[in-house]
Amino acid sequence: MVLGNIGRTIRDSISGTVAGAGNALETAASAARNATVATLSTSQEALNDLQELVSDVTKGAIEATSGAGSEVGSAVKGAVTGVIQGVSEVTAVTAGVCNDTVRAAVKGAGEVGGDVATVARNAVEATLETTRSVGLRAEDAAYSVTHGAIQGARDAGGDLGATARDAARGAVAGTAEVGGNVLQAVEGSTRGLIQGAAHVGGDVASVTRNAVAGAIEATSRVTGQVQDAAFSAARGAVHGAREVGGDLGATARDTIDGAATGAHHIGGDVLRAIEDSSRGLVKGAAEVGGDVAAVARNAVDQSIEAAGRVGVRAEDAASAAANGAVSAAGSFGEATTTAVTSAVTGTARGVAVVLRAPFRGQEKQDAP
Repeated sequence: MVLGNIGRTIRDSISGTVAGAGNALETAASAARNATVATLSTSQEALNDLQELVSDVTKGAIEATSGAGSEVGSAVKGAVTGVIQGVSEVTAVTAGVCNDTVRAAVKGAGEVGGDVATVARNAVEATLETTRSVGLRAEDAAYSVTHGAIQGARDAGGDLGATARDAARGAVAGTAEVGGNVLQAVEGSTRGLIQGAAHVGGDVASVTRNAVAGAIEATSRVTGQVQDAAFSAARGAVHGAREVGGDLGATARDTIDGAATGAHHIGGDVLRAIEDSSRGLVKGAAEVGGDVAAVARNAVDQSIEAAGRVGVRAEDAASAAANGAVSAAGSFGEATTTAVTSAVTGTARGVAVVLRAPFRGQEKQDAP
């Protein structure tokens, strides 16, 4: 492993302390903050090379803690926290700084054999936990940091699907830790992950499925708002896909698949997760001017396909997706309601769909 001068300084500083105290997070944070302040105080131009600085800091922290048998995750969180705190002492921390920090941390960790997905989760979580102290809202930074996580994973040759799942978990945990709006963070992080995957030429379908599943799994642990998380992730998925010219029908299928998987994994209410995901998909599609009928139909079709895998009846899954879609359509006027209702009424792939009615003007209240 090749380390720059800053990386060696971090490594040596941490190595001498961790072996005795065992506190990798605090030691890494302190060393990283000091190195960052010293570097940026010497030359403001170093901000242009922030990714190189962060990568060096992260690699030094990982080498030190790995050699001492300490937890690499704590070292990564400490390194990221220290860099952001250091930047804040010299200049304003922006969403772009957060993006660059996470990207470089993930890339640097991957270069020295760290688990890219785990590092992404720790880096995203640490960045969002630090935002309050530097004047940023965690939910506002969620898009940037998860976008950076995907970029870093691609730089390091990591699995983008696994990275998306862990980054989504980190976004929820970090936002909850500072009392931020978790559901806004879910929506923003899902957008960031999907757009990040599209920008690096990655497997957007896999990233979408894993981002939604990870958001639901993590939200169940911190707030229990699984259905609201399903709605927010779905809405974020549609907005993210539209912004990069993605196929909204395919996005609907991948989102429903991720929602069913995530809810099943935590032993949650799969049918409610499917219904609220479908509601978020149609609402998002209507907001961006997409084909709401195609989105609704794809959501129903995928719910049928996923049903057997997650232990629910195909008829129940299809009806849940259809009812969520029509519910969302109700707040967008007669034409939208008619288009969506027509798309999901009757049978889908030979499965009977049962609609509750009427929905016009009776959409469920959106999650905050």
